[in-house]
This record gives sequence, structure tokens and C-alpha cells, in this order.
Amino acid sequence: MTITRRIFTLGLAAIGMAAALTAPAAAQDTYPVTFTHAFGETTLAAKPERIVTIGWTTQDAVLALGEVPVAIPEQMWGGDEKGVLPWVNDAVAASGKPAPAVINFDTDIPYEQLLALDPDVILAPYSGITQDQYGRLSAIAPTIAYAKDPWAGSWQDITLTVGKALGKSAEAQALVDSVNARFADTAAAHPEFKDKTFTFGSLWVGTAGMNVYSATDPRIPMVEQLGLKVSPGVLELSKQPGYFFDVSLENLASVDADVLILLDEGGPEADALYQNDLIRRFAPVADGRMLRLNGKSYVMATSAPSPLSIPWMLDKFVAGLADAAK
Repeated sequence: MTITRRIFTLGLAAIGMAAALTAPAAAQDTYPVTFTHAFGETTLAAKPERIVTIGWTTQDAVLALGEVPVAIPEQMWGGDEKGVLPWVNDAVAASGKPAPAVINFDTDIPYEQLLALDPDVILAPYSGITQDQYGRLSAIAPTIAYAKDPWAGSWQDITLTVGKALGKSAEAQALVDSVNARFADTAAAHPEFKDKTFTFGSLWVGTAGMNVYSATDPRIPMVEQLGLKVSPGVLELSKQPGYFFDVSLENLASVDADVLILLDEGGPEADALYQNDLIRRFAPVADGRMLRLNGKSYVMATSAPSPLSIPWMLDKFVAGLADAAK
């Protein structure tokens, strides 16, 4: 499995798991504050000023709460030449503060580089750090890992966790409420979405079937908030363990839906996938009831929802969805 496929199946799938850190509601912002996570407990003695984020979406929550990390992960999928996502660039520019260092974590964690940044906290609530890595990171600064499993936690939970760490619990709750309200307003403006069934999947060059995302995947509640319902076939598949399922092209009818949402890498090779007769004959494709998501930044925004990426992509996503749901 390529890195591209892996991150959009294993990594992003798990973000939809519940498992919040001990951070939810807008608690009193006093220190010290303790977080319980997969590797034990982490206590912050005071409000952190120098923040490093590891993994995905955490930097979005930090920026949305008005802080700028001293370092963020490089994100080449959807990022610019420096590996920075467009909504992250926008938030940093709006802050008027110095841009964070961009660090490549692809092969290993550059501990010496992090040490030189002298961080007050390392935030990794949506990441894949191991026990050993956590130990080494904790020797540099207090480190907050994921609650139970790697790459697990909803964007709401991550936002509330970050808010607690930054002493901004009330602001974090207000941010979550604001984004949720936007979903509700959008759903009300599109009554045609109500109770339409949908299947959300992906097509990748070099694979024989279609990846179909489980009802537990983070993309699913995002679409459900707009008024649609998961297709019966996907609900049936979701009784099995896992966050995505490889459905053969011969069995696409088993995940039939009123609307099909498919993401891909874009480009000529991806375009060619849709010329396969089995895909062309799949009812939602044949009838024009398909929303195709491509363009790496757009795919990233729709796949890894956050308080920054959702506002960045929602209008475009909803317009495409409305066209497919006619």
C-alpha cells in the first residue's frame, strides 16, 4: 500500500473514533491541568507559550484559537512548496505573528530539532507516535498523546483538548459550537439533502476495487450533519471491524446510494479509472448522482475536518453535493 493510500485509509479513518482525551467541556482554565492518554498522564504546570504540534489537524485547532505554534508538521499532500496547507497559511497570515517552523516527520521524529525549539508543550492528540517516541518527546517537553489508539479522535475532541491545554476551554467550546451551527444552517438551506442516502469512497490508481468508508469514518458524520443518511449497504459493511472496506467493482451495487461521493488523486491516471465499464454502469455514476473530489488540498480538507479546513472547503463541497443530489 502506498503512503497516499495508507494515510487516507488507516490514518484518516481512525480520526472518527470517539475516544476523547480528558478535555471536553469548557472547564475552569486553571493550572496545573492533567491529561490522561494512551501512554499515561501529562500535566501542564502553566499555560504553554511555545507549542509544537505533531500529526494532523492539531495545528488547525491551535491556530483557530488564536495561537501560532513554533513548529508544525510538513504536509506535502495538499500543502504548498513548503508543506503548509492553504488554510494554515491563511490563519498564520491573519495572526500577524511569525510563521512556524515546518518539520518533516515522514521517516522519523527529529528530536534534536525539536529540542532546539525549546517547546513548552508537544501536542499530538491526533498522531501515530509510539510509546518509545512518546518517552523521548516527553524528555523534551510535556507531551499530550492520543487517548487510546493512534490517529483517533474527532475534530471536536481535538479542538477541546487543545483549548484545555492552552487555557482556552470556553473559546474552544464556542468554536466547536460555531462550526456545528454552520452545518445546521447549511442543512436547513438544502432540504433536498434530507434523508438522501450516500456512500463515500475513493478510487486509487493501481487498486482493483473501490475503497468504501465505514460509518465510523470522520467523513461520514460530516455529511450526516448536512441531512443525508449512510446507505444501507455501508451500514451493513460497518458491522465488521475496520474503517474502510475494499468493495470489488463487480459488487458495487451492494453499496448503491442516492449520492456517491468519491475522492481520488486527480490527473489523467485518475480520470482513466472512471472509464472502467463497471464503474460507468454503477447507477449513481451512470445517472450523474456522483460528487467527485480531487485536487489534493480539497481532498485533504474534506478528509481531515478541523475548525479551519471545514470553513475553507464547505461551500464548494455543498455546491457539488447539491448538484449530485438533484
